[in-house]
Amino acid sequence: MALRLSRLFGNSPEFWLNLQRTVDLWEASARLQEEVWRIKPLRVA
Repeated sequence: MALRLSRLFGNSPEFWLNLQRTVDLWEASARLQEEVWRIKPLRVA
């Protein structure tokens, strides 16, 4: 699909893949926000 959209609009397939990745991360962040905040970061010395 990215190849088809890039051909149609004259931009790169990477643009469309990055756009999809951004949307996926945004949706996952909204869905998992509370769970992710409960994870305690590791402390590196």
